[in-house]
Amino acid sequence: MPAPFSIPVKFDLLRVGSCQHAECAALRGGGLRAIDFPALVGLIEHPQRGLMLYDTGYSQHFFSATRRFPECLYRVVTPVRLPPEQELLAQLEERGIAARDIETIFISHFHADHVAGLRDFPNARFIATAAERHKVEKKGRIGRLRRAYLRELLPQDLDARLTLADHTSTVPLPAAWQPFSTAHDLLGDASMLGIDLPGHAASQLGVAFRSEHEGDPLFLIGDAAWKIEGLAQNRTPSRLAYSLFDNGKAYDATFARLRALHLGAAPPRIIPSHCASTWRERGGTRHVRRLETKPAPGA
Repeated sequence: MPAPFSIPVKFDLLRVGSCQHAECAALRGGGLRAIDFPALVGLIEHPQRGLMLYDTGYSQHFFSATRRFPECLYRVVTPVRLPPEQELLAQLEERGIAARDIETIFISHFHADHVAGLRDFPNARFIATAAERHKVEKKGRIGRLRRAYLRELLPQDLDARLTLADHTSTVPLPAAWQPFSTAHDLLGDASMLGIDLPGHAASQLGVAFRSEHEGDPLFLIGDAAWKIEGLAQNRTPSRLAYSLFDNGKAYDATFARLRALHLGAAPPRIIPSHCASTWRERGGTRHVRRLETKPAPGA
């Protein structure tokens, strides 16, 4: 079996829209002023398995799915911006990547701001955890909305294209990853490792890997922490935010484990999905691009 992270991949971080919340929603003790929460998407190129995404951020499908009541309340509570140049398909096209080129999408969890673009990728296989979707599907329309789950955003053939991370084999993590000890081998080659990060949702897929362009592994953690400052300063979200979580105690346990990892001797670079400072530091990279010439129309 290959050692974890022995196969490096190319990685870009993209901003695919944003929403606004009060600062205190993400950091206890923060102000009441509204701040931007970017929807960050990972673009990954594996040397054998091709192009992949970690989540999809917002898309025009989100606006269609929130036209009617009660779903329109989603946009009232969290106003969303998606300038044309931030649309995922536009950013991929600018890199010479077509929607059909995306072979795998890792879904952190099924909240609308993470899955709104799934329907745009007809050839992609999906990898996700099971518990959150199974739990929310049992709820009524208001219950699903409260959990930011919009059925209209999901491809009709989702289940036929879905691999459950929970059913993949596990591998031990290096000692530097304590208090995390094992991970799911999502592709079978130990390159992309999945770690369940419950609390914000009943299950949530964090994905760890090694970038060709960086020495330390990267760890995409979805909404297990909203801002990297929270982990550094031990500042969890507001109690109001906890009312929307699946399990507050599980969130605190996951947050504590991530904080211990972040403060460890040789930590990975942790990337929360809505962290503005992470975007300012890391955004706009151009490591993933397709250089082959596209065939001319009609060729």
